[in-house]
Amino acid sequence: MISSIFKFPFGTIQTNFPKLSFKVIDFQTMKERNPTLLSDSDVQTLSKMHSLNSTWKITPQKLYREIKFNNFKEAFSFMNQVAIFSEQIDHHPDWENVYNLVKINLNTHDIGGISIKDIFLAYAIDTIAMNVRVKSAESTNDTRILEVAKIAESWNLNFDQFHRMIETDSRQI
Repeated sequence: MISSIFKFPFGTIQTNFPKLSFKVIDFQTMKERNPTLLSDSDVQTLSKMHSLNSTWKITPQKLYREIKFNNFKEAFSFMNQVAIFSEQIDHHPDWENVYNLVKINLNTHDIGGISIKDIFLAYAIDTIAMNVRVKSAESTNDTRILEVAKIAESWNLNFDQFHRMIETDSRQI
């Protein structure tokens, strides 16, 4: 496998996974990124990198998740926060809501499958859902939006940890 080098404002990362080497610098970068179809192995690796395997069902064409909240108010607060976040990255879920249950499908329609935008939105959705669940039902009403910069920061942290793990493993071979 040929190794690629990617330069970022905060350093250089060498990797064997060029399509997976995506750090979020700002959301304009995400908006302007032309999505490409990820292979099944890329989707699996990214899902593992960002701990999505336990929450999302992964098929070749989409990611699927059901999230059950304590009540309708929490579910609606969650959907409101995801809607605002989705607008910032210009990528939106297909979803439905019945009382406290939200069903979500993610895929990139233009390419007929899963792109980095779907993985990133799934990660953000998990983060937002956890944030809504941690709040009490009463405080959910204020619909304070999770700081989107924190989502990007934790995404990038996962990215860095994953690459350190790869580097450590490759040194042992």
